[in-house]
Amino acid sequence: MRNHLLRGAAARGALLTLALAVAGCGSKSVDDNAPLAYVPADTPWLFANVEPLPEATRDQFARQTKALWPIVIGIFDSAVADLDRTAATRSADDADHDDDLDEDDADAATDAAASTAKENAAIAARTLRAVLDEIRTRDTPEKWEELGVRRDAHIALYGVGVLPVLRMELGDAEAFRTLVARIERKVDSQLKVERIGDAEAWTFGGEHARGVMAVQGNHLVLTLLPADADEALQRRVLGQDRPEESAAEALVAFNKARGYLPYGSGWIDIRRMVALVPDDPGFAALRKAAGRDMPTIDATCREEVAGMAAKVPMFAFGYTELDTHRMTMHARVDLAPALAQSLLAIKPRTPAGVSKDALVDFGIAVPVLGIRDFLVAQADAVAAAPFRCAELTGLNDSFAQMKAKISGMVPPPAANFTGLRIAATRFAWPEGAAKPDFAGQLLVASDSPALLAGLAQMAIPALQQTVLKPDGVPITLPATILPADWSDVPVQVAMGDKSLALAVGNDATATLPALVKAEPSAEGVLVDATYSGRIYDAFGKAFDRFGALLPAEQAAQMKAQRDLYAMYAQWFKRFDLRVALAPEGIDFVETVELANP
Repeated sequence: MRNHLLRGAAARGALLTLALAVAGCGSKSVDDNAPLAYVPADTPWLFANVEPLPEATRDQFARQTKALWPIVIGIFDSAVADLDRTAATRSADDADHDDDLDEDDADAATDAAASTAKENAAIAARTLRAVLDEIRTRDTPEKWEELGVRRDAHIALYGVGVLPVLRMELGDAEAFRTLVARIERKVDSQLKVERIGDAEAWTFGGEHARGVMAVQGNHLVLTLLPADADEALQRRVLGQDRPEESAAEALVAFNKARGYLPYGSGWIDIRRMVALVPDDPGFAALRKAAGRDMPTIDATCREEVAGMAAKVPMFAFGYTELDTHRMTMHARVDLAPALAQSLLAIKPRTPAGVSKDALVDFGIAVPVLGIRDFLVAQADAVAAAPFRCAELTGLNDSFAQMKAKISGMVPPPAANFTGLRIAATRFAWPEGAAKPDFAGQLLVASDSPALLAGLAQMAIPALQQTVLKPDGVPITLPATILPADWSDVPVQVAMGDKSLALAVGNDATATLPALVKAEPSAEGVLVDATYSGRIYDAFGKAFDRFGALLPAEQAAQMKAQRDLYAMYAQWFKRFDLRVALAPEGIDFVETVELANP
């Protein structure tokens, strides 16, 4: 539970930090010294900003960061404590090991490895503690500027080949160097300094690959380099040799074509990644660092893998709205036209309509027969042109086995199933109450809802006297089939032409007739969902209810999560999610409606 809470809070904090870093970045033109000017035009992946957010939006995010900062620091304090315990545990294990072994039986290599791991944990704890000393009270942009961090910095995260590079502008390069020196003194350990090209850089890492951090002019550069990288590769990765053509204009054109705002967008070019992998020295170094040899990829495998990548050529993402009231993030998995059309032929539609008044409302399309036909078509395509690459021939059998399992008749009611919707309009659990106060709905979309009702009556004899018609008229279920504590809660069912629905609680039963008669979504929608910022308040109250039952350490973490959710309940009004098929691919759209600042 404790680790889960840490991960949840850390993930939210990391996402907000990334949003703030990008949101506050940029100027209105891409000049020759901007990070984007160092990004090669053939980069396989890129995330960068071109322009800054309006000042009002930056100020709003700064206020939220200031409120969030004590919780973020608390998470890091817990991480330091974990590292301290790890080092102490390893020290105790070493002592037990020494007591149990005679000198002649001691394994020098094992002891050396254990000693190194213990020292690494201790250094990591000291380093994180030193970093925390520097940032603990820096909860405003002005305080971060004292460390050399520029509030309106351009930033670019990209690949030189497959090697990752982060390049961002600094406001005061000397202040940043001084920061690194202070941290080194506190840790009592200095980073290794190497001459790379015509500049010095801090380096750290292992036998096959090393991390590199360098200050070049007013840029901070973070990257990975193969240990045996030649000077030409080092200079390209660090940007000492500029690319003949940068990705700056490509990103501007990309934003225009996709309808993205210039505050943070990019792509992963899957075709380019696949083409690079066989020969890229960076990829080979990363595999060696992970203890894996570089695979041998012959011409046949290259051709077939490239063909697979051509069907899913790119993943693109960016903002389409971003201000003090709304943030809309769009992503698309590009698909080859033939594959996209095959998916569109499934004709998915989510049942009923998403309710903006719900606490949570989740709808998903599951057209069973359409999905079966699509998968059978893919299996037939593989059978007609089986893979010849040795590493891929296993897919031939997998597709053949899949077709054998699904190509026959799908029995009802599964064959009639087309989708599902689950919604909750109210959830509370007052202190002293035996059960939660809940209202919600479950709708099953089917071409034969009467069959579903009949199966339910066969399974629950008490329902056999219940007569349902496809007219949307609610029928109250007998109290005898409900748990004893729920006998006072109204539970109704209703049937429409293409749906069967259940409602629990007065809030839900009142809208049941409209629910079963509601039109499904437009064709192509796979998922539509919404949840209110009020849900964080409900989660927080649940933590209050059960936190006292936890051990002290977990209760403290629960309190941190409770405080975080209390902030979310104030910041966020509603989240909307939509996943839909389009002729160009699969679209993912999430809109965050912010509460008034």
